[in-house]
Amino acid sequence: MARFSPLRGFKTPKLPLFKAPRLKPPRLSPKVKAKVGQGMGKLRRWALTTIKERYIAEMASRRQGECLRCGLCCKLLFKCPFLQTLPSGLSRCRIHKRRPDNCKYFPIDEKDIRERDSLGADRPCGFWFVEQSAGRG
Repeated sequence: MARFSPLRGFKTPKLPLFKAPRLKPPRLSPKVKAKVGQGMGKLRRWALTTIKERYIAEMASRRQGECLRCGLCCKLLFKCPFLQTLPSGLSRCRIHKRRPDNCKYFPIDEKDIRERDSLGADRPCGFWFVEQSAGRG
């Protein structure tokens, strides 16, 4: 018994080819590019503190210095609502004992210092990183 095909003898019509226009990405202002970069930095730090505990520990062993309380790290992408600027010009965190890991481990690595410096290179960060010693095995 032969199979019945309802499409037997049906020919598809020839359609004109459609070519989508090639779109150029929008040009972003330097300010917008900086904000996008700061947002990516926040996401990167969140991912590192959530997933890469070994990396965080390794970088913490290389980190030297101390916070100078300038508050620039708390102004990346947006000003933290818990940042308080004192009359002396120094800053403090109102939730310092309960602050999130992103803040607790800042700066995680050199990228964070460069990102922070983009807001105020004239006010150097109190942290820096030393090279990893070659003698580790």
